[in-house]
Amino acid sequence: MKQLLGILQDTALFLFTFVRGVYRSLSENKGLAAVSVVLAFGIWIVVIEADNPTRTTVVPHDIPVEPINLSAGVAVVEPVQTVRVRVAAPDDTFEDLTAANFQATVDLDGYTVGTFDEVEVKVEAVGPGTGDVRVEAVLPPQITITLATLISKQVPVIPEIKGNLVSGYTMLAPELDDSTVIVSGPQSEVDKVTQVTAEINVEGLSDDVDQAVRLVARDAQGVLIPGVRLTPDLTNVQIEVEQQKFSRSMAVSVNITDSPAEGYNVISVSVNPPTVTIRGGEAFIAGTASISTRPMSIDGETEDIIRTVSLDLPTGAEVTGGVPVVTVTVRIAPAVGRFVYSVPVSVEDLGEDVAVQGALPSVTVTLEGALPLLSEISPSEITAVVNLEGDGAGTHVIEVDVSAPDGTTLVSAEPSTISITLVGR
Repeated sequence: MKQLLGILQDTALFLFTFVRGVYRSLSENKGLAAVSVVLAFGIWIVVIEADNPTRTTVVPHDIPVEPINLSAGVAVVEPVQTVRVRVAAPDDTFEDLTAANFQATVDLDGYTVGTFDEVEVKVEAVGPGTGDVRVEAVLPPQITITLATLISKQVPVIPEIKGNLVSGYTMLAPELDDSTVIVSGPQSEVDKVTQVTAEINVEGLSDDVDQAVRLVARDAQGVLIPGVRLTPDLTNVQIEVEQQKFSRSMAVSVNITDSPAEGYNVISVSVNPPTVTIRGGEAFIAGTASISTRPMSIDGETEDIIRTVSLDLPTGAEVTGGVPVVTVTVRIAPAVGRFVYSVPVSVEDLGEDVAVQGALPSVTVTLEGALPLLSEISPSEITAVVNLEGDGAGTHVIEVDVSAPDGTTLVSAEPSTISITLVGR
């Protein structure tokens, strides 16, 4: 390491001494200075050329030829021959040259329908980095061009879907801005065109498509037809993509809220239709056995209810083949219960020559019926009677006859018989 540092120091000292001497010499002789600059520039060019020499060779790429200045009413019958070029270019530039760095044209100004041999091709280098490129020769320098009468016709545009959406998604039919286009070109080629396709790649997509697509002319077998012009040659395509939906028949459950009036019960609830077919996302359909209605209140109701009620569908779900409503029937009836009453006993057909000794007892009467009706019945509306017809003075055990009000049922009357003492008058 010390030896290397010593060499570097000696070299630097030498260069400093040399440059200082040259500077003094040039200052004293300006003519010599000018000659020295020219010689130095020449040496620099020689050095650069040695480092990056200019190569003259053929670029190994086919260059498409573009016809220009076509007369109205004529079209070029394709394919047009390609050419290559021999160029002179720095070695490092040559390695990067492609067909895109050259523009090849044939000037067809004044040409009409027919086949023309030996049409001169002109090629020039274009694009960045081609300033040092010089075209030496075009291979071949002339080509054959065939011109035909230009015709046009209208052709339908057919969308062509490529690829698959993300699993679980589906798409609606594509919508195109242009349903037809004008195909122009030589009659022999235009006659072959039966359709124009717009290819849309949906591979891996889950979002809507809205993009410009290049149109392609094809024959009835789908083979590409070159050499024709499409107007327009691009069209915009929109495709609506949505999560795939599944369907399943589900039972309808009624969501009843609140309660009927006091003393009334819900006897039954029915729905029409009892089942509906629901379409929705895979997870929802797989994990749901029934679909509920929106809440239906029966607060304070005393009679049957028939209502149209909407289904409570989650976002993204829908009823297939119908509207999302059902008819709900709720049967409401009074609740049945038992009430107990204390009813005084009365007599009938008491003889004129006898009288009842002491006070008559009361009987405990149990009635069954609708609770609203039972709650409104008073003991005076219930009759408990003993018949004394033909009974004379003395003590008698007589059956009590109890009559229940309409709409109720007599469950029991206790006691069912009472002892009555009759005395003469």
